[in-house]
Parts: sequence; C-alpha cells; structure tokens
Amino acid sequence: MDLFPLGTLSGGSGNGTIDSVSYSFFEPNVKASSNARFSTLVTQFQSQTILARKKASPMLTISYEYNNIFLSEFSQIEHFLYSKDEGVTSFYVVDLSKGILPTGIATTSTWTASIANTRLYSAVLNQKANYCFFSNGIAWKLGLVTTVNANTSIVCNVDTNNYGILTDVQGAVITGKRRTMIYPVYQCFASPQSLDSFSTGEYWNNYDSERGFLYSGNITFTSKYHI
Repeated sequence: MDLFPLGTLSGGSGNGTIDSVSYSFFEPNVKASSNARFSTLVTQFQSQTILARKKASPMLTISYEYNNIFLSEFSQIEHFLYSKDEGVTSFYVVDLSKGILPTGIATTSTWTASIANTRLYSAVLNQKANYCFFSNGIAWKLGLVTTVNANTSIVCNVDTNNYGILTDVQGAVITGKRRTMIYPVYQCFASPQSLDSFSTGEYWNNYDSERGFLYSGNITFTSKYHI
C-alpha cells in the first residue's frame, strides 16, 4: 500500500519507502482542502419545466498547499509523484481537511472510533473512504474500515497490516492525554505535472541539516472511485 508522501508502507513502521529510500509523514504547512465534483445534468424546457438527472456519482478532489517547505520535503514529494508511472498508478491520500475528533476510541483487537457523523466512511470496497488515518499529531496508525455503524461509530482493522506506530494507549481518547483525531483516506491519482505550480523562494542554509531553496506550490489529487 502506497500512502502519500511516504511511499510503500511496511508493518510496524511509521515510515514508507520509495526505491529503498525511507521517508516520514508530513502535512502540508498551509492548508488542505477537498471538494466533491458532481455531474448532475439540468435541462430547462420552454414550459419552464426543469429536468435533472445524475450522470454519475460524485468524485472527490483533494488539494494540499505548501509554502516555503525545505528542499528535502519537496524532493520527497517529487520522488513520490514520479514513482507513479506519470500519474496512471493510484495511491492513497489522507484528506486532512476532514478531520474528526472522536468522543472515544476503543483500542482492542480492532479500533472503534465513536463519531456522530459517519458519512465519509464505507466498509464496502471502492466506495467513499475505506481507510481511516488515526493521528495524535506525532504518531499515526492506518486502519481498514470493516464496519460502519451509521452516525455512531466506525470499526477499523489496524492489526492485519499494522501500518503506523501509534500505540493502543496513545490512540485511546483519555482525559488529560494527547487527543487522537481521525481522517478519511482515499485512493487517488495525481500527475507529476502538479509540480509545475511550485516556485522557489529564498535560499536556506542551516549547515547541520537543511540546505537549498525553499519551495511553494500545491498538488491536486483526484479520487479513483465515487464518494
């Protein structure tokens, strides 16, 4: 399983790899947004009667926007996109604009997140978000959605593949502890041409860690399946 911008995930790890290079997860530092794209056709007749029909179910567009990120971060994004066969190979993207803070997360053999609105998630493959990204801002865990209890909770299998290093104790919603949020994950496409939007800024020279121009731009992802 390939997750942007990590690459291929491996069990028991919070990193991913691309061409044997290890990468860690980082969020867009400006914003993330997502919008449904509808294909409803509306026809207005002479009698003022309006006919509307749905050509297809809506698709999702996710956008990540970056400002003055390090050369190493831009190079990771570039490496990831160029590894996807010029945009024809799909991968998974976290919709960071649709985070929900659960009222509780039961971390047993599966993780059950109690939320009042479950509309983004589906246990039916290739519909909506089939994966859930758990994050406390430092560590994360990825789970396959196995059950959706409408507007009550979602149940996720986090053990079979064991992606991420967020532990049961860290993941559980406990008073006084760092709270864990959940985000929907979609299978998407993106072209390396998205990198055309990036421009360089000032030259950064930390000597010890980072050196090179800073980059700003945005990337647009399109869902493979209907939402």
